[in-house]
Amino acid sequence: MSGKFLKPAAIADVIKSRERTNSIRKREGLMQHPVRFYVCGCSDECCGGWHSILTDYTIPTADQCVEILREHNKARKSRKRGQKRAAAPGSPS
Repeated sequence: MSGKFLKPAAIADVIKSRERTNSIRKREGLMQHPVRFYVCGCSDECCGGWHSILTDYTIPTADQCVEILREHNKARKSRKRGQKRAAAPGSPS
């Protein structure tokens, strides 16, 4: 899909930017920090954008992800149960 919007040189530029940013992350020990891609709005056909390392927060560890998902699912299920209970008395079945 990106081929419709970016020239091959711009796609190569984006890939090189990602590789460069990942090597900087590894060198500086920032592997727990996410990387965000920013699209460049300039008129250069060969410019795709750049990546930057977000150091203001970190990616959760595997244990933290399990706990976050557990809490999310618990809250989601309780909302579903609440909606079913609220809809049951007045619903025409």
